[in-house]
Amino acid sequence: GAEEHVTGQPGGVTALLVKAADGVSQDALVARIADVTPDGVEVISGADLVEETNDEIDADFLGFVRTFLLVFAAVALLVATFSINNTFSIIAAQRQRSSALLRAIGADRRQVFWSLAGESIVVGAVASAIGLGLGFALAQGLKALFDAFGFALPAGGLEIRTATLVIAPLVGIIVTMLASLAPAVRASRVAPLAALRDVAVDRSASSRWRLVAGSVMLSVGVVAVVTGASNGDLARAGLGALLTAAGVVAVGPVVARPSGSVIGTPISRLRGIPGALARRNAMRSPRRMAATASALMIGIGVVTVFTTFAGSLKASVDDNVSAVIDGDLMIAASQFGGGGLSPGIVDAVDALPEVDHAVGVGTGPVSIDGRTRQVTVLDPAASAGLVVPDVIEGAAVADLRDEQLAVSEPVADDNGWSVGSVLDVRFTDGSTERLEVAAIYEPSSTVRDLVVPAPTWERHAVQSIETLVVIGAADGADIESVRTAVETATASFAPPDVMTTDEFVADATANINQILGLVYVMLLLAIVIALMGIANTLSLSIYERVRELGLLRAVGADRAQVRSMIRWESVVIAVFGTIGGVALGLFLGWGLVTAAGAGSFPINFAVPTVQIVIVAVVGGIAGVVAAVRPARRAAKLDIIDALATTG
Repeated sequence: GAEEHVTGQPGGVTALLVKAADGVSQDALVARIADVTPDGVEVISGADLVEETNDEIDADFLGFVRTFLLVFAAVALLVATFSINNTFSIIAAQRQRSSALLRAIGADRRQVFWSLAGESIVVGAVASAIGLGLGFALAQGLKALFDAFGFALPAGGLEIRTATLVIAPLVGIIVTMLASLAPAVRASRVAPLAALRDVAVDRSASSRWRLVAGSVMLSVGVVAVVTGASNGDLARAGLGALLTAAGVVAVGPVVARPSGSVIGTPISRLRGIPGALARRNAMRSPRRMAATASALMIGIGVVTVFTTFAGSLKASVDDNVSAVIDGDLMIAASQFGGGGLSPGIVDAVDALPEVDHAVGVGTGPVSIDGRTRQVTVLDPAASAGLVVPDVIEGAAVADLRDEQLAVSEPVADDNGWSVGSVLDVRFTDGSTERLEVAAIYEPSSTVRDLVVPAPTWERHAVQSIETLVVIGAADGADIESVRTAVETATASFAPPDVMTTDEFVADATANINQILGLVYVMLLLAIVIALMGIANTLSLSIYERVRELGLLRAVGADRAQVRSMIRWESVVIAVFGTIGGVALGLFLGWGLVTAAGAGSFPINFAVPTVQIVIVAVVGGIAGVVAAVRPARRAAKLDIIDALATTG
């Protein structure tokens, strides 16, 4: 029965379930059973088993989901912070004369400061309450989104925790207040005499402190990313990425004016006076342009990093499979559940006249020096010409003998192993064998850290279960005919999919596409926040420029020209943010991919050109979309009322 095939020992079991007698607690029962069980047998209570199972789930799938959502939340908060800061900066500039009047009639700096800071607390509280409600609705939609992307969650209502109800609004209020601090401080420093004159001058582009601080952060960040990539230090590269992004944001106003001039030049030539005015409007307030574009830049940058990482991973899987697998067809087990292919499937395929030979590739755990490692199990002789890892030193994998093994180069380097090293390998049945390292090979996604010959593995395993079968067609055989024959021969083995190499790569990277699709949907929300920030900034800047717009209308500009000017100003800002985001994302993507690829799973940096171009085009279009409402509002201003405005 099952005990014979699973344990290999009739009368043996892998687990026992025990029910406590009335009045006996779980802990007491565990202690009593532990006293009578042999060493090496784990005794655990039901409650502890449930907790361990939940921890394993949390560390695997739910841990990934939680980390991803926290990263998204951080990106969204960062993008929103730029928009909030920009909004309050414009509000403070518009109220400059009012702040000066308050100072003139006796208000001190603290009172002026808290008038704006207090307003930010109220705004943050109201917005957080609304956001909390929208968050619950979004969570419900997110469950459906996971289902659509193949990660179905159990049915049931949402779990609403007290911590969520407290932490989420508190974070919203604190972020809003922190984003308003700098504008509030600037408002409190307005001199009373400013009530009698216009002193709104943006000198951010010439700020020596900003240039020095930003340059230092940018330089340190770039060095950390480069050295982290060179040394395979992902933590250093990640820290460098944060510093680089912060440095780019800090020097933004310094480079905004010349960048706006360059980006706006073709617009001014193609669109005439409205284009020239749009270019000048973007250039005259570097701080506003940089702060508005920074939100979009961070969003585009994160999308570019994820796109680059996914593109590099897919390209690497393709390269690794092509470099190691030289067969014509493959059969692979499901990527979920940890199961394998039906026993006997290799023999059934290998016996077909349309097949030259086939080899099964299995996997399993061993322990070396107290550390568990996953090994690849295959028949060396049968693998010849089908599974061919690139050997750096030693014998070919196909020439491995019993009581030998092959090791990937990163693992060999990390442990100081070389050809001829003898390792004590502990197998799942508890026995240990001394195996000699006979080859060191290039790592790949198909062949794991170590390769153990099938005869060696089978001495310690009840069954040899393959997760992959590589098939070599007979000379002159048509591939589709071979596929049909293999499908017929395996019909009784819970029929698996028979794939070509290209189809196998597409199947292996399908999950990457699913995860990337989910990432895009979530990060799209961050970009929407950035676009709302651009629209909000332009709307507020219209109020700031009411008299200017009225003068333009008075000297002959029509409504279409005013709308065009505002739209092209938005395009200049959006293109500035998009170019910066794509450049930043490509650089950080290179650093993170290169650092991550230094491990046992090699990832080679690759630029997904089509996707990056799409991201850049969407960023430019976003500028037009964000300017629709502000442009209409500017065009509808009454000329007489605008000229009568005093500031």
